[in-house]
Amino acid sequence: MKLKLSTPIIILITVSIAFLIIKIPQIDFRYGDENIYFYEAQLITQGQFPYRDFFFASPPLELLFLAGIIFIFGFNVWILKLFLLGIILATAWLIFATVRGFRGVRGGELAGLCAAIFYLFSFLNLTTSDYYSGAQLTIFFFVLALYLISLKKPIAAGVTVALSFFTRFYAAPLILALIIYLLLKERKQFWRFIFSAGTLFILINVALYLGFGQNYLQNVLSYNVHKFEQLEKLRVFRFFMRWDIALLTLAALGATLVRPINLMILLGAATAGLFIGFFPDIYYLYYNLLLPFLAGSAGLFLSRVCHSDRRSDEHRTVVEESLTLSVIDGRRDPSTSSRILGTTLGMTLCVFVLFAISGYNIYYYLRDHAPAAHIDYLSELNTFVAENSSPNDKIYGSFEITPLVAGATGRQIVRNFIDTNNKTFSTGIFKLEEREKILAEQKVKFIITKVLVDADGNLVELGDYISLNFLQTNCQIIKQYPIYKDYYSNLTLVWECF
Repeated sequence: MKLKLSTPIIILITVSIAFLIIKIPQIDFRYGDENIYFYEAQLITQGQFPYRDFFFASPPLELLFLAGIIFIFGFNVWILKLFLLGIILATAWLIFATVRGFRGVRGGELAGLCAAIFYLFSFLNLTTSDYYSGAQLTIFFFVLALYLISLKKPIAAGVTVALSFFTRFYAAPLILALIIYLLLKERKQFWRFIFSAGTLFILINVALYLGFGQNYLQNVLSYNVHKFEQLEKLRVFRFFMRWDIALLTLAALGATLVRPINLMILLGAATAGLFIGFFPDIYYLYYNLLLPFLAGSAGLFLSRVCHSDRRSDEHRTVVEESLTLSVIDGRRDPSTSSRILGTTLGMTLCVFVLFAISGYNIYYYLRDHAPAAHIDYLSELNTFVAENSSPNDKIYGSFEITPLVAGATGRQIVRNFIDTNNKTFSTGIFKLEEREKILAEQKVKFIITKVLVDADGNLVELGDYISLNFLQTNCQIIKQYPIYKDYYSNLTLVWECF
């Protein structure tokens, strides 16, 4: 990507620095799926592999990226989270480069700049970029494929879109949109893209099957096929609508009023929307699949508003020459003054909208979400486990905290039961009775549970990975840590067993 230091480039550099200034202070250990991925990536650096040595429900590419970082820099949450922020910034720059190159777009650089800003400072991106989920890497590879298509490099685009798929399977609807787009608009690139993506798709799948056999199919396919809805999709949709309504409105205006609207934006938004609407197991972070297309459409609309009086480059040249002659002659053409005023007002409106939407999102993110889900007591918990157990003792518990303790203390998680998400039990991949039998046989030392208790101290939510009966029969609470600001739980309990 060749970039000259034009005004939009300088602004985007400044915006990128501002994004880092907001996000870097939020780097910390947090509750969430990312702790599964960090620990499993660490196991890969020690010679263990997904599908063989531990359950993993997704394609392997994201773990390999994380393992590479840990192999080079060691296990460091700052490095891992900076990698995440770097992916997000790279995606924003790719959105800028792709949108500014759309054919038939007036003010392409401004459209790309607006799209990148909308992407970075959407409420959705601000709140989900505190956690590594894999979605960020998936979207990066897909947007990179779009950029490569715009450069007429279909073979490279096919490779990157396959990498997107092998990061997360939910890249599939976006890939379908791109295939339809190429078939309709870029037939010269279509077959080379299909050959490149298809070849890599087949080779990687064959390699994974030869390496891990039925374990690969069971871990990935069986789990995802049997997933069902646990969160209320309508509630998640309302949350998305509430906080990114401005972006959605501008994107809708772009799709209906801007001509010619880019077909890829419409197809991408449509397929991502259908996936979110019909796939049974949807989380808020899945809406990131929509984000590049919403940001692109909103950027095109806002740019069109700002350039409403700029009909063409030739017209602008005439205006500039007219203005120069007017100044030399000491006269000013009223029509030229009107155009200058219109341009000034348009750019002022553009800046105001960008600042208003971004500022609103940043304020409420910092107020309500940035302080949430921090693991404030992690160092204390690690010290307690290390001092009260031997290196051969085994632990088990909530995926949101236990992998971090295992990684820090060197204590092994029983049978590498790392992912204790409720869905691994509700889909039938694992049986609770069998799991508890193994825990008893292995004489697990500590079980770490993240729970919800009511004001009277009654247990409201424990999780499907362990039963209260097993805990009460075989274990006792020896440590508890209050959770002050979380989305689900308010207490962490450490149980000593056997």
